[in-house]
Amino acid sequence: MNTINGQKTFKTLVMCLALFLVITVQAQDSPLDILKKIQENRTEEAIRNQERESRFRSEADKQTSLMRRAEAEVAAKESARRKLQLEFDKNETLLADLESKLDKRIGDLGELFGVFRQVADDTETMIYDSLITLEKPDRKASISRLAESTEIPTIPQMRELWSLLIEEAALSGQTSRFSNEIVKPDGNKYSGEVIRVGTFNAITDDIYLNYFSENDQLAELARQPDGYIRSSAGEMSSTEFEKSVGFYLDPSRGALLGLIVQSPSLLERIEQGRVVGYAILVLTLIGMALVAQRLIELTRLRMRIAKQLNDLDSPRPDNPLGRILTAYYENRHLNLETIKSRIEEIVYSDIAEIKKGLPVIKVLAAIAPLMGLLGTVTGMIGTFQAITLFGTGDPKLMAGGISQALVTTVLGLCAAIPLLLSHSLLSSQVTKITKTLGEQFLSVIATKVKSDTNQEADA
Repeated sequence: MNTINGQKTFKTLVMCLALFLVITVQAQDSPLDILKKIQENRTEEAIRNQERESRFRSEADKQTSLMRRAEAEVAAKESARRKLQLEFDKNETLLADLESKLDKRIGDLGELFGVFRQVADDTETMIYDSLITLEKPDRKASISRLAESTEIPTIPQMRELWSLLIEEAALSGQTSRFSNEIVKPDGNKYSGEVIRVGTFNAITDDIYLNYFSENDQLAELARQPDGYIRSSAGEMSSTEFEKSVGFYLDPSRGALLGLIVQSPSLLERIEQGRVVGYAILVLTLIGMALVAQRLIELTRLRMRIAKQLNDLDSPRPDNPLGRILTAYYENRHLNLETIKSRIEEIVYSDIAEIKKGLPVIKVLAAIAPLMGLLGTVTGMIGTFQAITLFGTGDPKLMAGGISQALVTTVLGLCAAIPLLLSHSLLSSQVTKITKTLGEQFLSVIATKVKSDTNQEADA
């Protein structure tokens, strides 16, 4: 190690000497000047080293002071942390004790809070859907505040909820008038006087209204009830509340009135029967027209025969009985067989005229239910085709065929029943008329026989 250090020192001296020679050659100074400069440089370097050491010592003292100060602050913070931890633990214990005391003191108030919240929620739903809220919209804010409360209810809050319930019960049994905006079926709006009948119905003039609670709107029903129901609404609108008025009330609060829009009318029902349904209607109209025509004719004929029965001596040709009497009076000088033949000819002709149309009515009455059965089969075929193509997932696809089947059956029965009854009625009328004619025919023959017998006796 010493050898190596000696070699390094020697090399250093050689380099210094070479440097000295170079400087000497370049500066061309004397050795004394060079020595003086070296000494001056050494002194300045020593001074700078002393200043640097002094500055380093000062910085070290400052760092030591800062470290001590930081250690002191850490110790203080640690002490404060321990104190806060102790205080926190103490507060946790105190909070647990207070919560325990609160639970004990609340007692039944917790159950009261649950009941209050449940009643408030139910009341909120009831008030939001009530027609009374349309007249008194400020109730929504009150009940919403009570229903959304998360604290134990106070006595004033319970009284407020109680007041809302009492108000709802009281006003639900009253009728009132107020102005409000109404929406027509075409979307146009107008302001009109609305009559609220309890919590069930709202009307304006003779128009029933539907209440949409989600947007607080009153809208006219797209299809109004029957005329006699609307007349009761019109009477309610034009009458003072002090008087008693009959009114058709919807106890479902609009649900039944809403179904009116969805339920088809009579014409729509008939349209569901399609071609077969229209054919049955045409057949029914033809049959009932024929029934009306025959009923009028037979009624006139009965009246004429009744007048003729009151005056047998003056026969009139406008009725079968008058024609029978005319044939008898014109041919009574002939023998009995001839008179009988001529009168029988008139009777058979008139009876055929009287019975005219009855077979057609009977046939139509028999065809109507058969056509209804045809519509039933056609509708069921359409239903099964829909099932084959689309399955049974959507009942609406099968509703058209089923509707046709049922409607045509109903139309066929509705046509057959009155036609059968009409045929029975007309048949009874014909039977009475033919009975009267038969009796008068026998009476005329008996008169002729008696007259011939008297003549023979006189001869």
